[in-house]
Amino acid sequence: MTVALVLLGWFGKLVALGIVSGVLLLWFAAALTWAHADGDHGRHALQRAYKVTFGWGDGL
Repeated sequence: MTVALVLLGWFGKLVALGIVSGVLLLWFAAALTWAHADGDHGRHALQRAYKVTFGWGDGL
């Protein structure tokens, strides 16, 4: 994901960079909300949301 964002920025595709970053941010926010609603709080909720976002669904 980082490589894709760097390449989009490097080649001046700012609109695509904004869209991809926004989608990633929304996905993380949804995962964090889901983890919190499921009873996880604090660091564990952040870890679970990170794993769902960047671990391609292993935390589901």
